[in-house]
Amino acid sequence: MFKKVLLAMDSSSAAFELFNCIPDLRKMGLEDLLIVHVINFEAVRGEEVEIQKDRFAKRVDDKIKAIEKENIKVKLVITHGHPAEEIAKAADTEDVDLVIIGSIGESIIREIFLGSTVNELIRLTKKPVLVEKYISLGEKTRRIPIFLQKWATVMLPSDFSEASEAVYEKFLDHAEKLHRVILLHVVDKGHSDADINKHTENAQKHLQKWEEKFKARGVDVEAKVSTGVASQQINDIAEFEGVTMIGMPTRGLGYFTNLLIGSTADAVVRRSSRPVLLFRGS
Repeated sequence: MFKKVLLAMDSSSAAFELFNCIPDLRKMGLEDLLIVHVINFEAVRGEEVEIQKDRFAKRVDDKIKAIEKENIKVKLVITHGHPAEEIAKAADTEDVDLVIIGSIGESIIREIFLGSTVNELIRLTKKPVLVEKYISLGEKTRRIPIFLQKWATVMLPSDFSEASEAVYEKFLDHAEKLHRVILLHVVDKGHSDADINKHTENAQKHLQKWEEKFKARGVDVEAKVSTGVASQQINDIAEFEGVTMIGMPTRGLGYFTNLLIGSTADAVVRRSSRPVLLFRGS
């Protein structure tokens, strides 16, 4: 599914935990790994830039050698500029299949890319973006990515837009990598009871069609229709069901329209404790 992957890293200890994703990426088809490190031009300038570049290259040298021993091609790009812009540029220039970036989230002190960088990157790039999440180990500051058995339980929210349907097709094409799939549609609670019942019935019929398609591929699948605020329902159900990843489009015709502050997709990315794989909608 993803043969060429861009791993976006800053210099934090949390970012280096992203190397733990390599075994899972191999299951997803990884052959080429592009490591991109951007030195923020607002924070470092002049001769310090070259010092920072050399320092980072030395820090990742052993990691790169270990990955190459697994027959994975690795390319390291260290540049200076605006992080989101440089990462998006590298993703386009190298024509990668996936961009991975870490985000700790609003509820934990950030050690890695700020939410603004993550959200700006998603807006800038046309490539799928996997926003990796971290957990806190008690009072320790060390974060680790939730990247174990990534494909075990995947939640696929849908507003039945073309973009949402395209995401369903992508996962259906790789059904052999999936264990359990939760298909979800959220009905806005602002409707009347009669409208909610009507929307719920229609959603159930639509999801049933996809449920049958996944079942035909041997996937343990469950269709759910809930009522409430979309982003809250997506994150709450993901937490309750113990999903290992949420897959959704950045744009749609309904509640995924534009990845802007306050939108469903943005709220899910910011508040989810689960990794979120975003596909650029048309």
